[in-house]
Amino acid sequence: MDHTSKIRVVVLDENPVLVDGLNFLINSARPLAALVIPQRDLKLCDHIKRQHPDVIVADPAYLERALTVENLDFQSFRGESRLIAYCDVRETQPAETYINRGYNGVVTKTVASPRLLRAIKAVYAGDVVIDQAALAVAERIAPEIEITRGKLSGKEAFVLRHVALGKAMKEIAADIQLSAKTVETYKYRAIKKLDLRTRSDIVNYAISVGWLQH
Repeated sequence: MDHTSKIRVVVLDENPVLVDGLNFLINSARPLAALVIPQRDLKLCDHIKRQHPDVIVADPAYLERALTVENLDFQSFRGESRLIAYCDVRETQPAETYINRGYNGVVTKTVASPRLLRAIKAVYAGDVVIDQAALAVAERIAPEIEITRGKLSGKEAFVLRHVALGKAMKEIAADIQLSAKTVETYKYRAIKKLDLRTRSDIVNYAISVGWLQH
């Protein structure tokens, strides 16, 4: 098959049945093509470098173990590939942890097939995608963030941090698949709780709590 005009995708997971199922799904969708990596071969990095996938859909725990076994650095492993964290619903890490780690998207394994395919295409196009289910998991685990002048919900903190990073409401809304109006509401709630008035206030607060580096 000629893959030159397709988005080349590699799926990394310890469950070979899941990998086969996702590969079938990916190959059935335009313009995607699944690249197969032999399960028995431990030279994961060699395969990634040789096949040059555009997008890697990886179970984070599985990928961490593989990188440890091969003594590989995360960034050198991924190369130019875009990376989606394909998380178990029992995963305890907030979605933002993966974005900070270097992933370009976060979805859970409960996500519907069409949403996963859309996430792959969006990440390939350069977007950051956090599926709503991934946000819900994080909020169940850590529903509130303690701060000095109030409490922010997980979504309020996420929105405020990305405002501090300079993102527009529409961009943040696209990232977390919510309406711009809803994102604006989260921003408003956050700045009211923290008694912030200007963008400079928001940036200074983000620096003070370690969201941004000086």
